[in-house]
Amino acid sequence: MLQTVALFVLGRLLYGSPFPSGVGSLVLAVVIGSAVFAAIGVATASIIRSGEGSSAVVNFILLPMAFLTGSFGPTHRYPGFLRALGAVLPLKYFIDLVNAIYLHGHALWTRPKDLAILVAWGVAGLVFAAWKFRWEPREG
Repeated sequence: MLQTVALFVLGRLLYGSPFPSGVGSLVLAVVIGSAVFAAIGVATASIIRSGEGSSAVVNFILLPMAFLTGSFGPTHRYPGFLRALGAVLPLKYFIDLVNAIYLHGHALWTRPKDLAILVAWGVAGLVFAAWKFRWEPREG
């Protein structure tokens, strides 16, 4: 939450961007997004065999996902197969949801598709983590 507040304050100070009008929807969207990505993170951690390999795995997942989903800029000039790949990733729906709330003044519940896809990813992450996660390191 502190990072989110800092982002809005810096945006206001450096670029003159407005504060969001639907603060409640934005807070709830950030909480939901945090929970979804935490579940995906635990699921990912459950298949990484060592601490040394975690950085490579996280970068292999995070950076392409950020580029493919529009986190760093528009994707409309990407080839169709890259846009299609980005369309199945959860970050795209989180970005779309936050953009709708922050930039267009929509409420959280006006984006049921984005919410449903985020929740589905979160549930999938939890189920996978419950199936694979172990506190003790695996051999091999």
